[in-house]
Amino acid sequence: MMAQSDQLDAIQVLLLTSQLASTAGGLAVSVPGLAFSLDKFDDIDTHVMGTLDPAEPYATAAWGPRAHAFPVKGPRSGHYAPGLKKAIAELNPDLVDVQGLWTYPSLASLQYARLTGKPYMVTPRGMLDPWARQNSALKKKLAAWAFQSAHLRGAVCLRATAEMEALHFRTAGLKNPIAIVPNGIELPELLVRKHHDLKSILFLSRIHPKKGVEYLLNAWSALNNTFPDWEVIIAGIDENGHENQLKRMVADQRLPRVRFVGPVHGQAKQQLYRDASLFVLPTHAENFGLVVAEALAQEVPVITTKNAPWQGLHKHDCGWWVDLNQQSLNDTLRNAMLLPGEARVQMGQRGRKWVNADFGVQQVADRMRSVYWWAAGFGARPDCIFD
Repeated sequence: MMAQSDQLDAIQVLLLTSQLASTAGGLAVSVPGLAFSLDKFDDIDTHVMGTLDPAEPYATAAWGPRAHAFPVKGPRSGHYAPGLKKAIAELNPDLVDVQGLWTYPSLASLQYARLTGKPYMVTPRGMLDPWARQNSALKKKLAAWAFQSAHLRGAVCLRATAEMEALHFRTAGLKNPIAIVPNGIELPELLVRKHHDLKSILFLSRIHPKKGVEYLLNAWSALNNTFPDWEVIIAGIDENGHENQLKRMVADQRLPRVRFVGPVHGQAKQQLYRDASLFVLPTHAENFGLVVAEALAQEVPVITTKNAPWQGLHKHDCGWWVDLNQQSLNDTLRNAMLLPGEARVQMGQRGRKWVNADFGVQQVADRMRSVYWWAAGFGARPDCIFD
């Protein structure tokens, strides 16, 4: 394979995903972050395509310097957007990187590859972990039979954001080369902490059964009387009415000092992180868990489970990486709340330093630039590719 300079001045890469909206969860942060960071290079021309969310018709521009959204026909869950196929053909990218699984963009990518012989990558974004594969299993089996299995097998490379996710690819039977590259985070301005009468335990993510919020509420049921100067804040986008189920749980158990604040974005989200004393993500499954990095970046110590690839919390002494069971979370949360405030502050400071050292957005962009040149067939194989 020849060096970049011997072949092309630039390659054209398409990041192809489902809906271009804030409701896309972590994708709404990681995909735009990648697109904008790659735009700083002269030798990669990055485009983003996906489906249009009628509730957020102006959200597209936030997804990248060249982002294009297409209207969906039929059920929104399938993301069937006929305009995508034509747009991909007209763009004629050197490489497609499909972000996510199970919906029409994967089929559109497969059809483009079969028509042109151009290579493509797949970044599953946690959709191949065991918990995710069991969720809506029948629909996924149908999609796998129709197009998804062939699409995965034909990828020149799969991208995992952590070694844990790469193992999930192998247990799913996939033998493709794997690029292990974490998500990048733009280290935010360190905000001034506001004074509050209560110290807070923050959960901020999609409000979905996968995230395990019930474990946090059960822990709070056991601990709230011991810690009257603490509260629980639950923030994020509700999915499929799960927030109402959690509110009923709070009411049924008569849990005090629990606040649901809804979706938060931008500066308001950063302030919510900064003002928290602890961040808790009792998740069933994460391919990366971008909210963990975001919390650490605002110097908040984190408790998360061994279903997320954050074992470095222990190594860097900035949080707790625990088994997902109720007693473990209860004990860990109690111990974390009993710490002197200054000890938690110091843990948070160590967390921000770690994020800056290992997950800087431009470091990740450098790695993905090398991966894309190699996957497109014009560059040397980078060290982050594993067979």
